[in-house]
Amino acid sequence: MNAKNFKKTAIAAGLLTALGITSAEASHFRGGAIVPTVDANGLLTVTWTSFWRKSAADTLSISSSAGGLSTLSNILDSSDVRFDKRTITATRQLTSAQVGTLSFSTSSCCRVSGIPNVGSASWTMNSSIVWSGAAASPILFNFNNINPEVVRGVAYSDNLGAVSGNVLTLSYDQVLNGINSQPPGFLVNTATGELTIDAANTLLYLDNGSNLGADYAFSGNIRASDGSFVEFDWLFDGVGTASNLSPDVTDVVINALVGDIVNTNIAATDPNVGDSVTLSLVSAVGPTAPLNAVFTPGAAGNPTSGNLVWNTAGFTPGQYVFSIQGSDGNTNDVGTISVNLSLPTNGGPTGVPEPATLALFGLGLVGAGLTRRRRKI
Repeated sequence: MNAKNFKKTAIAAGLLTALGITSAEASHFRGGAIVPTVDANGLLTVTWTSFWRKSAADTLSISSSAGGLSTLSNILDSSDVRFDKRTITATRQLTSAQVGTLSFSTSSCCRVSGIPNVGSASWTMNSSIVWSGAAASPILFNFNNINPEVVRGVAYSDNLGAVSGNVLTLSYDQVLNGINSQPPGFLVNTATGELTIDAANTLLYLDNGSNLGADYAFSGNIRASDGSFVEFDWLFDGVGTASNLSPDVTDVVINALVGDIVNTNIAATDPNVGDSVTLSLVSAVGPTAPLNAVFTPGAAGNPTSGNLVWNTAGFTPGQYVFSIQGSDGNTNDVGTISVNLSLPTNGGPTGVPEPATLALFGLGLVGAGLTRRRRKI
């Protein structure tokens, strides 16, 4: 959908709100996911990310078998013209009596209307975490890492981008979770989380006349080998090649040792020539928090590149994920810097030897790997 039409809709909704007029249409939910983690001191943290029709974002409570949750933050992000995103972070101190499987759920009456593969408008979102009494971050997942844009006539490829902070094996499925069917040609690789739609089927992703950018719903589960799981539920947005296409932020994967200083760049591109992209750090999660990383946009004088510096001394081994958002002023994309942190072997010293420091710039530490996430091939 053309960005100008998105803007007109958003402006109109904003005017109604300013005048004290609320829409009679109850449908407004566009998708979400609930991600729980527990730190070494037994503090449960639940991050609930949800997407909504513009100017209609709800704040929904989460039912938890762990007991009542205390809200730490409630952030509404309206920077994308297609949807509003709400991120709620809540906590609860666990006791040894709660060792076992902890479950979480939230629900509401109404999805956005006009989605061709959705029957009942009601929805429910679930997740669970298996807690042994030790630090647990079995599934780390930032939903906005998925680019919802499907270009008609072009093959789509992206990845759920989930990792396990406890380095567990993750698997993926396409359970419907309340929708009637998956979108045409949509497949999830059960081992890697790769999302694909072949070019012949992307031609079928026509614009939803009722809600812009809500052209097909998709859903499934991310499952960890310890029994934890996170449901995902969101919407694809079919667009034409002449539309204002969203930016594409790369994914970076780094292998590091506790005590190393991670110093790496991440870059963004925009399919529309002349569009500028602004990068920002939107979240940082892992087995130990808070993370003391510093993100600087415009690295090396390049406005579409950013630099992350993180001193890993004292952090627990595991996987850490830094989510970097790129915005062209209308639409967003999120890329991740995933750091696999290990203990040094043979009792060797932590930290990076002086001769290796030059290798920290660019792709990252020695032995680092970089993968580029592509939504269109």
